[in-house]
Amino acid sequence: QRQTFSDERGFFRESARIREIEEAAGVSFNIAQLNHARSSKNTLRGIHIAPWNKLVYVTRGKVQEVIVDLREGSPTFGKHESFVIGDDNRLSIFVPAGCGNAYLVLSGEADYTYLTDAEWEPDREIGVLWNDPKLNIVWQLDGDPVLSEKDSQNPRFK
Repeated sequence: QRQTFSDERGFFRESARIREIEEAAGVSFNIAQLNHARSSKNTLRGIHIAPWNKLVYVTRGKVQEVIVDLREGSPTFGKHESFVIGDDNRLSIFVPAGCGNAYLVLSGEADYTYLTDAEWEPDREIGVLWNDPKLNIVWQLDGDPVLSEKDSQNPRFK
């Protein structure tokens, strides 16, 4: 956990150190792309599975971040972890390649940023249905989620 330095101007925080992430994850993480999404309350993006590593950080607002292990042969295959991150919990989260990534916006609006170690290319990401009963994810929804057409039609986990 990194320290946040606050004063009358606001705050300063070191969000992450790449060397520490590489040591903890046991992989090299060479940044190739930076992404930024702004979404409104109850927007649910994912579950997206990509062949690249991600480092997620919420710069404003609050989200429920869910990571699903979809790496075949992994001892935690099919299991998930859920975190609430953002204004009240300024964590950076590393999402290994092959794991599903999804988030639900809990605040009025949220800015979600992430670094990847490969550039996005069409047809390299796949999806899994956000509410598949086999995954048993407890979403902190306030009503129905706002989904993209693509995310609403993702296949079930098998």
